[in-house]
This record gives sequence, C-alpha cells and structure tokens, in this order.
Amino acid sequence: MNIVTTRFGLIQASDSELIRIPEGLVGFRTFTQFIHLPDPVVAGLSWLQSVTAPDLAFGLVAPPLAVSDYRIELRPGDRTALELDEERSALIYVILNRGEGGGLTVNLQGPLVFNPVRRLGRQLVLTSSRYAVRYPLDPSQAPAPTLLPGPSPLRATA
Repeated sequence: MNIVTTRFGLIQASDSELIRIPEGLVGFRTFTQFIHLPDPVVAGLSWLQSVTAPDLAFGLVAPPLAVSDYRIELRPGDRTALELDEERSALIYVILNRGEGGGLTVNLQGPLVFNPVRRLGRQLVLTSSRYAVRYPLDPSQAPAPTLLPGPSPLRATA
C-alpha cells in the first residue's frame, strides 16, 4: 500500500504495519488508520501518521521524557478494546505539542496506548487532574537532532 504524506513523502507499507484506532483521537474521530514511524533525525521521537490524511501526523514520545513517575491504569474496557491479553505488553506514548511560547509540551491526560501484537490503539482520557494536558518539557530538552535520549515506550503496569 502507498501512503501519501506531506511530512515524509510517499511511504510504502503493508496492511500488517497499519495501526487501527477504531475510536480515533480526540478531535480527530474520523481518522482511524495510522502508521507509526520513527523520526528520521530525532532519537526517541516517533510519528503517528494518518493513512488517509496526508497532512495529519502526531509527534509521539515516551512519557518518561516528561515525567519520570508517569503511571496510568488501564480499565477493563480499555484492555478489552485493545484486545490485550497481558497488560504489560501495552506500549504507551504521549502526544507532543508546540506550546504558546514556542516550547514543547506533552499531553499527559490523553495518552495513546497500543497493543503491538494486534496493531490496535486507543487514546485514553484520564479524568484525574494529576496530569496536565499541556505539560512543558524541560527547556534543556529543546527540539534538536540530539533532543531525546531514546527511552523505550512506557510499558503498562499492573
């Protein structure tokens, strides 16, 4: 399958590489098929690129880049929707945003959870006010080719 993108040009991917997010993302509910790509320059940064909208791509990072003790609890409905047999196999990312002052923020209240085996994803909406929607990243980790040390995505904890 050929995927046309404005950020990465033409991408060739097989159906087995697609990630389905049946409920879409908050504000983008009609977009349900994506491909997950590592950034070609910045280690630790990856992209969730829409298969059907060439200009729709979300920057993703592992939560520990923002908050070392980030924890979420997957509810039974989340595990069912993701077809997760074992919660620890889930991969968790947060969406990177540009803040008002030009710095980078991450959305800690709307993490993305993936089942890498079933190629399913789901955006959680955390109701706790413990985490911010626009949590600023440390200015010392400003966007640059050496930005991210490249931790692996967070694994869900039981």
